[in-house]
Amino acid sequence: MILAKFNRASFFQKQLMAVIGTNLLILAIAALLIYSAFVDDYRDNLVKTMDSNASLLSAASRSALLFHDEQAGHTILASLAKIPAVRYAQLLDAQKTPFAIYARQGAKRETMSQDIKPGYFFANDNLYLTQQITLDNELLGFIVLSADTLSLQAQQYRYGRMVLWVFLLGSLLAYLLNWRMQKRLQSPVKRLIHLVDYVAKEGRYDQRIFNRRKDDIGRLVNGINSMLDTIEDHQSKLRSHREHLEGLVELRTEQLYERANFDALTQLPNRHSLTEKITQAIEKARDDKSNLALMFLDLDRFKVINDSLGHFVGDRLLVEVAKKIQHKLTKNDVVGRWGGDEFVIVIQNPNDLNSVEGLAKEIISALSLPLIAAGHQLHISTSIGIACFPQDGEDASSLLKHADTSMYKAKELGPGQFRFFDQDMLNASVWRLELETQLRQASAQQHFTLVYQPKVEVNNQKPVGLEALIRWNNGQALVSPAVFLPIAEDIGLMESISVWVLKQACQQNADWQRAGIEIVPVAVNLPASFLMGPHCLESIEGALTQTGLAGQFLEIEITENTFITSTELVVEVLSAIQALGVKIAIDDFGTGYSSMSYLRDLPINTLKIDGIFINDLVEGTHSEIPHSDAHLLRDEGIVRSIITLGKSLGFSTVAECVEHEYQVTKLKSMGCDVIQGYYFSKPLPVDEIEIYLRNF
Repeated sequence: MILAKFNRASFFQKQLMAVIGTNLLILAIAALLIYSAFVDDYRDNLVKTMDSNASLLSAASRSALLFHDEQAGHTILASLAKIPAVRYAQLLDAQKTPFAIYARQGAKRETMSQDIKPGYFFANDNLYLTQQITLDNELLGFIVLSADTLSLQAQQYRYGRMVLWVFLLGSLLAYLLNWRMQKRLQSPVKRLIHLVDYVAKEGRYDQRIFNRRKDDIGRLVNGINSMLDTIEDHQSKLRSHREHLEGLVELRTEQLYERANFDALTQLPNRHSLTEKITQAIEKARDDKSNLALMFLDLDRFKVINDSLGHFVGDRLLVEVAKKIQHKLTKNDVVGRWGGDEFVIVIQNPNDLNSVEGLAKEIISALSLPLIAAGHQLHISTSIGIACFPQDGEDASSLLKHADTSMYKAKELGPGQFRFFDQDMLNASVWRLELETQLRQASAQQHFTLVYQPKVEVNNQKPVGLEALIRWNNGQALVSPAVFLPIAEDIGLMESISVWVLKQACQQNADWQRAGIEIVPVAVNLPASFLMGPHCLESIEGALTQTGLAGQFLEIEITENTFITSTELVVEVLSAIQALGVKIAIDDFGTGYSSMSYLRDLPINTLKIDGIFINDLVEGTHSEIPHSDAHLLRDEGIVRSIITLGKSLGFSTVAECVEHEYQVTKLKSMGCDVIQGYYFSKPLPVDEIEIYLRNF
């Protein structure tokens, strides 16, 4: 309670209590010290007085003790009655036997102990003093005096009253002086407190305190007045600066809104704004029970222009395209830039699909005309995908996805085409997506198998090699390599699949060798992306090292398109592969970009004639499609030329897809070295190809 009241007291009240308390403490300490000194002095004086009386009594008592005159001893001690402080006295002989006694009236007699010694001590507020009585160094006896301290107690009482008055008067004087001083201090401090409260509550700095003082408080008041002057000046500047900042913020807000919702290049709504506008248009169409069409445009050949002429020209072209599209739209339609060279058009409440189709044709026609961008006359076209509400989707995301899907289908038809969305497109996209997911899982878990198709020497019809072919069952059916390998290339799995095929083929060939089967080279098809990758040589060398297979029993098959754009790099890679003892064959020869110069420079061993030419190398009775004699002669001439070319360059030639005896006879007559096809054997799994190899 007291502590709580003290905490609630003002600063000056606390200061007053602290000052008075300090003064009282000092007075108490001073009184205690004086009192202690007074008591010590009184006791010292009493001891000296009693010691002096004892000395006189000792001198007077020698004869009484010497002659055993007890009457004289009592008479001597009776003289102490003149000293009020003495309570009683005793004379003791040398054997400490009482000889004479004096006792003040009313004083209690005390028996002296036998171990009495010269000296003094205080006990029970009384002084006890003992002194020896000697004569020529001969102990005659002892004198014992006892005195009370009643006079000391009287002095203490008077001293206490005096100290109390001094204490009270000093406290009153301290209170009055400090109260007066605080009154002088409180006035400016209270004005300061009032000023601080005013500033805190009102938030204004216009009031000041009039001051004449020159002391510390005066300097404090002057400092606060000066501080308020500075703050008021700053407030004025801040107000003007705030108005300026508010203008800037408003401007920046508008700019940020523009950046967040509009494309900086074309000033069309951007992807974010478009999505909101599509959602709003769908809600309006749903409320009005009307239709809505969404066009997704992608410029054809824009990347070629952008890469060849630069981004500045590409940007100018996009601006011109945006203008042309806007000219074909009504005020209710919305066009925005989705990103890159893609645009989205929202057509609200079209009359029918024919009007949407007509607008698509107009836009395609307008963009097919020459455009001038940064001084360049450019020719472009656009592919358009169209999705309609509500049949093709009931939200912005669905319409955009379906329009985008149909746009890619339009691109497959060639430049400058459009397509409306239908469910078959989505089914195909979903099927591909599911196949991608299954393919990723199969690649991670290596759920592939290899089959092997023999390569047979024409003359003795013995196997001289095998081609390893990958197979994949996705849990529902076998998926053709022609289907899943391009997808693997698109999603970046081709390298891991190629490495798996390499290792699996080398390991199987090494196992056959250890099983005593006559070993033949196994050919593995490697795509251009793997051959041009950074780990090609490392992977091939690693497969040979890990399996212990000699390089001469591995053959790499590549297509002509592998070395069209980077001939020097391909030559370097193929030379390094050939240095490992690995043979190299060009697969599907004749269907790519054949050139005598690169055939001369490439480190290859074999040309494999594409099956498309062998399929046409048939008699009329074996062909499902009638062939004229000129047609047969043409195909036969192509095959003969390839074989002759291979021979002239020192290459071995292999004919693929051989299924008829007539083809075998023809190829043998042309000088073909090796035949591969169903005529001798279809691709066989591992256990069946082992049986096949053991039969030779």
